[in-house]
Amino acid sequence: MLETYRFGAMSRRLTPAPHFWRDNSMKKVIVYLAVALVASVASPNAFAIKEFSEAWASVYVDKSTNDGFKKLAVEAKCNVCHIDGENKKKHNPYGDVLEHEGLTKKNFPPAKFKEDLEGTRKQVAEILKKIEDKKAEGSDKTFGQRIKDGLLPGGDVKGK
Repeated sequence: MLETYRFGAMSRRLTPAPHFWRDNSMKKVIVYLAVALVASVASPNAFAIKEFSEAWASVYVDKSTNDGFKKLAVEAKCNVCHIDGENKKKHNPYGDVLEHEGLTKKNFPPAKFKEDLEGTRKQVAEILKKIEDKKAEGSDKTFGQRIKDGLLPGGDVKGK
């Protein structure tokens, strides 16, 4: 089954690929394992963001009687603090103020939520309440006023 090819003065004997590479199922298994590895490495970062979002929702969305605001918050998701389509390190004005006040993954790593979920959520809620009286540059309303008026604090559902 070995074939010899001649290229000018050189000849080369080609060996067939190992049987497991010829079968597509082995390639699929390797790709799935690689994807699973990447997902498992990336998941701790998503945990903290999920916890920030849940803390924000428990402070503002769950207690709101404004169905329009609840709908906006569900639609906006991460864009309450971030800008749609941008790198997630880039924040809208609300997210910038939260970051300045210390609401970061560095200060609130996933391990902190795992150790003391309720205590950590309480600390996050304190930061959220602390910035209610602050305004975005160029805005006539505070973040708290915007939320009370049924608007997202950082802009529209795209975070702009």
